[in-house]
Amino acid sequence: MSQTRERLTTALLVAGVLGLAAGCTSDDQVSAAPAATDVAPTPGATASPTPVEAASPEEALVAEYLDAAVAGDAAAAWQLLTPQAQQFYSTEQTFAGLFGRDGTVSADEAGQLLAGDMVSSEGPEGAFTLVSVTTDSEADAWVVRAVDGDPADLRIDDAGVPPTGGSLYEWRNPAAGAEDARYEAGPAALDASRPATLSFASPASTDSDVPSTIGYPDALYGWVDGASVPVELGAAAGSERQFTADVEPGQGAPTALTVVWETGLGGGTPASWRSSTVLL
Repeated sequence: MSQTRERLTTALLVAGVLGLAAGCTSDDQVSAAPAATDVAPTPGATASPTPVEAASPEEALVAEYLDAAVAGDAAAAWQLLTPQAQQFYSTEQTFAGLFGRDGTVSADEAGQLLAGDMVSSEGPEGAFTLVSVTTDSEADAWVVRAVDGDPADLRIDDAGVPPTGGSLYEWRNPAAGAEDARYEAGPAALDASRPATLSFASPASTDSDVPSTIGYPDALYGWVDGASVPVELGAAAGSERQFTADVEPGQGAPTALTVVWETGLGGGTPASWRSSTVLL
């Protein structure tokens, strides 16, 4: 999920998307938006910067995904998503209607990220490869994994934020706020006197009776610019779970923290991964 100093992600109300409540929904309950195949690129973002040469198949896949975002080519991007990410949207038409506007990377962000250096990191027990990019104004990371264990079929876990209802997770430090207010949140700086903090609300705190697509994790994995950092689950705070990571802002260089968690555990749906990235 992408993060600028002005925003990490957004939630978008889209006409025709039904059945979502309080940020919790089952993967097969995102109704189709008006049919569309491509999304017009953001003005000024049609000319893609020359990306650095990908050093691995995972980085090449992410570069291809960013190229599709710059071009507003939702059809091309759809083919690069894991089946679980596709299931979140239910249909390609729904994805096309939301592409670049639901917390996934926008055309403008993708154009800037293509000019940055990609860094690859191995996930827990080799479950995925995290490909991250950090620039002066943008930071994002993508979970790339082999579908059904087939190394020849690499795809990206990049489901967006549910388009209706409140967010179930938010950054407390940096105080970037809730996911669905990210665009209006304004700049957020890390308070270096305290750990970076991400909070999850319990799905039980909502009125929904369906599994959350966001999840309520009991473990997070963290990376700062590709280097693994421990993420600790703090003491329970009401119905919330708070995770903290001891990090420091970059000294004259852009630095970003990415956290990754697994969803679909125990809910009868195939497991997938979500991530959230914030500039420090």
